[in-house]
Amino acid sequence: MKPTQWSSFRTHLVEFVVVVLGITVSFSLDGWRQDRITSELHLSEIRSLLEDLEQDKERLSSVSDMIEEGDSSVRLILNDILAYRENELSYSELALTLQDVGTPYQYGTFFMNTSTYTSLVATGRLQLFPEHINRKLRDYYEYVSKRVDDNNELVDRITLAYYNEYHPWVNFQSLGKEDTLHDDGIPHSFFRDPAIKRLYSDVSFLTATLALQDRIRIHSGQVAQYERLRDELEALLSQL
Repeated sequence: MKPTQWSSFRTHLVEFVVVVLGITVSFSLDGWRQDRITSELHLSEIRSLLEDLEQDKERLSSVSDMIEEGDSSVRLILNDILAYRENELSYSELALTLQDVGTPYQYGTFFMNTSTYTSLVATGRLQLFPEHINRKLRDYYEYVSKRVDDNNELVDRITLAYYNEYHPWVNFQSLGKEDTLHDDGIPHSFFRDPAIKRLYSDVSFLTATLALQDRIRIHSGQVAQYERLRDELEALLSQL
């Protein structure tokens, strides 16, 4: 190869190497940038999940407080119903308890924040999480979510039926109607209605109160399970 040819070949070779290196570096930089963007997005999603779980924690705590108060109030009513049916308590005393308790249970149901999880599933980015965390996420957001919806419906239905059909004082008190004082010991004229007395004296009031207590306690156990799964998931995500 002549010197001029070699010089030209060398020049082209250098240019080729420079181009290849440039392309390689460019691809490497693009890959690094993409990895960095993916990593930052993943960290953002983890933070969003932890924020959602923190909101769930606050809601679960509120529901737990309502359940505890509801269980205590319903137990008080149930004890007085039993005492009344055993002639150990007068109707006036039972009515006074019902009036003092007011609304025994405040519909303590739990609603999850699933926005971040739903987005992860829709984009396929849920697969970026380690398998054991992926499984825990699905357990919490799919298993618990389904149970939450079913249980909320049961709690609402049983509680509404209890107030509408067996314990109408709860609905009546919201009207705020004034009452005149009487000497018969019955706290409010509402309870003097013979039909109302029959309603509260009937065994169905006892059985309905037992059913409400049972549902509240089942709900309490389920909320405790939700709290355990939430705590486990939060601990795993916090380690990432």
